[in-house]
Amino acid sequence: MNYRKCNPLYGYRWFAEGIKLFFSQPWPWLALVGVTLLLLLVLSFLPFLGLVGIFTLFPGIAAGFMLASRAAMDRQAINFQHLLAGFKTAAQPLLAVGGLSFMIFFVALIMILLGWREEFQHLVQLMQSDAPDKEVLMNAAQQLTQPSLLVLAVMLLLAIATWFAPALVLFRQAGARAAMALSFRACLVNFAPFLVFCVLLLLLDVATSFILRLLLLAAQSLGGEHVANAAAMVFTFPIFCGFLAILFAAAYVSYMDVFESKPNP
Repeated sequence: MNYRKCNPLYGYRWFAEGIKLFFSQPWPWLALVGVTLLLLLVLSFLPFLGLVGIFTLFPGIAAGFMLASRAAMDRQAINFQHLLAGFKTAAQPLLAVGGLSFMIFFVALIMILLGWREEFQHLVQLMQSDAPDKEVLMNAAQQLTQPSLLVLAVMLLLAIATWFAPALVLFRQAGARAAMALSFRACLVNFAPFLVFCVLLLLLDVATSFILRLLLLAAQSLGGEHVANAAAMVFTFPIFCGFLAILFAAAYVSYMDVFESKPNP
């Protein structure tokens, strides 16, 4: 399976098309992402098994969003059936992508924990003490800066390996390992457009956070702290859902440009 190297301006195209697909059917998008987040939140309360479930199920859920994005691009209605559509089409390889991702993350995490075992134990002991000294606690946490960055690096590498993987499994019938390897290579080759895309996402996040902050300050001045807290609960969750919906839609657009569509003249 061949992939295409896109010029940096494609990052803007992915960003713009993701927003366009979201606003074509905003309420169904918000509902789909909201239900997904609630499901993942429930799983997160389960010790260890919840983490396994999140890693294992997420590629299948992402595949459902790829199908929803394709329907939205074809001007068809999206609905809750899209959440499970990926599992119905290619359950085994999608679950394999999730399982392989978890294994890589778990092994890397164990190695990091073993490498900084004494530092982690010291921090846990301080947190479990009756009255931990805040300065000592902060110093202990700072000693774990390097392993924390390593964990973030592992998560970034996994994100690269799984960005295109659900779509490749779904639309190209690729196996789990082949899809992750191909996704990793295609993302590296298209580093420039992904950099543009990430910068635009960051700017959107900053602008949205600034507007939300202004709204909360206005609510606080008009109705007090309780009204501001209620407004935060009302606005924050749908805004976050919309942001993730744009991300899913942009992922589909980027897949089409890198693997399916002919380059624009």
